Amino acid sequence: MGKVLLGEIVSLAKIHGFHTIIARINASHEASIALHSSLGFSKVGIEREIGRKFGKWQDVMIMQLLL
Repeated sequence: MGKVLLGEIVSLAKIHGFHTIIARINASHEASIALHSSLGFSKVGIEREIGRKFGKWQDVMIMQLLL
């Protein structure tokens, strides 16, 4: 279901003339990273320890899709 929803967001962004889409994903969430990669997103950076979840600091991966 996630691939269908994200695919629709990408389609709508193209229709409305957007140039790029930026995703910020928990860097340890392999399923989300794989989902975005499957739709053409590329890793462009990591923000180290910028959020807390379950009492631990989390890194965030930045992914980008040029439309």
